[in-house]
Amino acid sequence: MHFGELRHIDVSYDKKNLILSDLNLDIYKGELLSLLGPSGCGKTTTLRVIAGLVDTVGGTFTLDGTDMTHVPVHKRDFGMVFQSYALFPHLSVFDNIAFGLKLRHIESATYASRVGKIMEVCGINGLEKRFPKQLSGGQRQRVALARALVIEPKLLLLDEPLSNLDAQLRVQMRSSIKRIQQELGISMVFVTHDQEECFSISDRVAIMQKGKIEQCDNPETIYSHPACEMIARFVGFKNFFPVEQGKEFGLAPLPNVQDATLFCVRPEDVELSAVSGASLTGTIEVRTYLGDCYQYEVRTKLGMVTLSSSLEPPRSVGDTVGLAVAQENVVFLDR
Repeated sequence: MHFGELRHIDVSYDKKNLILSDLNLDIYKGELLSLLGPSGCGKTTTLRVIAGLVDTVGGTFTLDGTDMTHVPVHKRDFGMVFQSYALFPHLSVFDNIAFGLKLRHIESATYASRVGKIMEVCGINGLEKRFPKQLSGGQRQRVALARALVIEPKLLLLDEPLSNLDAQLRVQMRSSIKRIQQELGISMVFVTHDQEECFSISDRVAIMQKGKIEQCDNPETIYSHPACEMIARFVGFKNFFPVEQGKEFGLAPLPNVQDATLFCVRPEDVELSAVSGASLTGTIEVRTYLGDCYQYEVRTKLGMVTLSSSLEPPRSVGDTVGLAVAQENVVFLDR
């Protein structure tokens, strides 16, 4: 169900160069939608447009049937969680979380109950009297999340909320965010540059480049069927070749790829095979140990091919090897 709509959004900071250009995006009720892409692609600007922190020079933003395009930020009734947490250092955890309720003149008995419930949902019971400097990074992030959720926002916006946490805590927190989102049934827009983080928790992902959305779909579809070369590289494809070189891998032409100019394959989908009878052979130039497998860079007549293999014993630098690719593991792209 369509809940929010960005239509033909243009944003420019200098009235000359567009940061966002004719951007269109749907937000569904109760979903976790992520904006993913490299630095400078426009994902944070898009989030700030939704929040009301950035003015557009064209286009409209509606939410739940209401035109929000020119509604000031303090009247949008959205929750926001920032990369820096933005907690008030002089306020206790309880008062940090209750801050938005006090601004809305909620009765103290009511907001005390709501703060208690949201602290339980966010897993920070017992921290009410502590101050931010007494909390770990994960606890601060949960307090920031609780503060944004306690006002019961129509939409929760998260801007790189896990980037200041170590790797293990990031994994824990992204699981917590997904659990909370599902438990509350709230719509969330989540900005990140981390593909693994994004794909693990999102219902849909919008991948951005140069102020435009290149593909918006569920993570499984984007991972298996990237819409363009940029997205394919972003989601782990490393081997790209002109379509006409497919015969060197023993690939048969497919009837539905007449317009394709490239084909690509992931390293884990290139198989080592015996030299005799192989469609393509090459020499191993680099071997890297990755823990659960070895990655090889193999020089072939088509150029360098990257593959990963768990075969034991490992092949050695200088070995001549055969390479094989299954037709079903190849993705065809138009440049």
